Amino acid sequence: MGENSIRTLMVYYSFEGNIEYVATKVKEYLGADIERLIPDTEPPRKGLGKFLAGGHSALFNKLPNLESLKYNVSDYDQLIIASPVWAGTYTPSIGAFLRDNKIQGKRIYLIASSASGNAEKMLLKLEDALIGNNVVETLSLQNPLKNTADTDSQIQNFCHRISNL
Repeated sequence: MGENSIRTLMVYYSFEGNIEYVATKVKEYLGADIERLIPDTEPPRKGLGKFLAGGHSALFNKLPNLESLKYNVSDYDQLIIASPVWAGTYTPSIGAFLRDNKIQGKRIYLIASSASGNAEKMLLKLEDALIGNNVVETLSLQNPLKNTADTDSQIQNFCHRISNL
């Protein structure tokens, strides 16, 4: 990486693998470092409890503790923050990341994954939580693992725009 290169870190939380898939593609297309957020507690993986516990913690902002990060956010010029939509907002792990890291003066790109394809509310909430930064662009993906060809194309275009800004 050259002296004047823009350093990019992708920070993400993935529960069902959709955002994990997106992160691997961002790394492939953009060469960004990727940081998976690992909380100390997660909702059940199956059944009604998955939706009740996950939705409740997201709605009432019950933030977990996170495992230590591999990367120092302050070392990066721009961040890509990616989250599934839970109860119309970003996941508690993303909230914990924002609580634990004072992010100021960065170029920010946001990625959301949802079953409905409607992530506008979540993206606006996340943008509001990042006051003091320049949110350059957002990307909303619908069920990334169900249509990987379309997902790959959207991510590739998103990464191309990032690398040309």
